Amino acid sequence: MLLHFTRDGQAFGPYPIEEAREYLKRGEILPTDQAWYEGCANWMPVVQVPGMIGASGTDSPSPPPPPPPSSVAAAAPVVLATYSSANVKFNRKFIESELGRFMKLNPDGLTEQLFMRTRNGDFLLYRIAKTEGDHCILQVDADGVRKDKRMDYFNINEIEVRQR
Repeated sequence: MLLHFTRDGQAFGPYPIEEAREYLKRGEILPTDQAWYEGCANWMPVVQVPGMIGASGTDSPSPPPPPPPSSVAAAAPVVLATYSSANVKFNRKFIESELGRFMKLNPDGLTEQLFMRTRNGDFLLYRIAKTEGDHCILQVDADGVRKDKRMDYFNINEIEVRQR
């Protein structure tokens, strides 16, 4: 079975289910992405694809998890600005000039937050702690705890400035 995916209007794939499972484990495919395969009537969340979660190639598919509570389903964030590696060179100069205000502590009083898509996953940032020659140090939310994470500029695919 070949799976096609879409996230925020951007399509990718198709991938065999075994490869898609690996991408899901690595965070390159997100549980909130939409998936479709031949014979499927409609697009569906990745976690509802038979055999995508909790199954190997020889196991029988596990039932899809229950949908999240309605209180979790929030409206899509309002994106104020998007920077993509397709048209922006992410480097120290770009981070310091375009996103300089996020080099300081980003207090809750500000109406914006940073979201970064990378080859290593997606990160909601508290702030950019430091920029260096080929990388920056980000403060990210890891299960509700602020942690520092080194990010090489070439691993950044997209940065969004979102309204809180």
